[in-house]
Amino acid sequence: MADFATSGGGPVSTALVALARLGAQTGYLGVIGNDEAGLNLKRAFEQEGVYVNHLRLQPGARSPVCIVLVHAKTGRRSILCYRGTHAELKLQQADRAYVAAARFLHLDGHHMTAAITAAQWMREAGGTVVLDANKPRPRLDELLPWVDVLITNASFPPAHTGQQDIAGAAQKLAHTGARLVVTTLGEQGCLCFTAESSLHVPGFAVNVVDTTGAGDAFHGAFIYGLLRAWSLQRTATFANAVAALSCTALGGRAALPRLHEVEAFLRDRGRAKWGRGISWRGLLQSRVS
Repeated sequence: MADFATSGGGPVSTALVALARLGAQTGYLGVIGNDEAGLNLKRAFEQEGVYVNHLRLQPGARSPVCIVLVHAKTGRRSILCYRGTHAELKLQQADRAYVAAARFLHLDGHHMTAAITAAQWMREAGGTVVLDANKPRPRLDELLPWVDVLITNASFPPAHTGQQDIAGAAQKLAHTGARLVVTTLGEQGCLCFTAESSLHVPGFAVNVVDTTGAGDAFHGAFIYGLLRAWSLQRTATFANAVAALSCTALGGRAALPRLHEVEAFLRDRGRAKWGRGISWRGLLQSRVS
């Protein structure tokens, strides 16, 4: 073993930290154990500026813990997970106002009953629901109609639709309710689909140390672009850059960049200029009209 590091993790958790480092206001609504691992997760959120006033610490429960084995030459990893013993998240009435006050709700398919309810609250409040879909899950078909932006890895579209061609499967998902479907392709970038069009945005080659959390970093950065109402080309390029930069240090959060670091990276790679293109707001308006 060449090195060892500890870090917070989790799809939504790391996406929120990525957003916070870029300068966005974020908050976490969830449940973890009131054990050492859970308290460390809470402290990590607080250090990053992620609000935790709706984070539940369940007495006597144990928090999830994962061991990540990283291949030194490729940065690819294998993950061994202990899922913890905390209960399912149960939403309270106070949570509704908290969710409705946000512009975006980011979900990862855990705590499915709460996720469906929160997505309905967000839609009723006029906000946008983003889902990180990495594998088929029970009751996912109940959640998908409430999702506006569906971000997947390369394996999810074929697994969910039964269509083996990634592009064709992702395009099929774009006809099931989400206004935008984005499929990440690692260093090859990402594919963006609406019901009417598709876009491939190339990724970036970097000196890869650890790919842990790269997809989560992409999700946070993509939401940042949506918050800024950038074009899809610019948003996806920015998210690809953040994901690439996140792979340059050991640990899922160690290399999550600040905004000025991403901007400098894009200038150095000659990809900091943007032409005209449809924005998320334009996409939303086109579906409403």
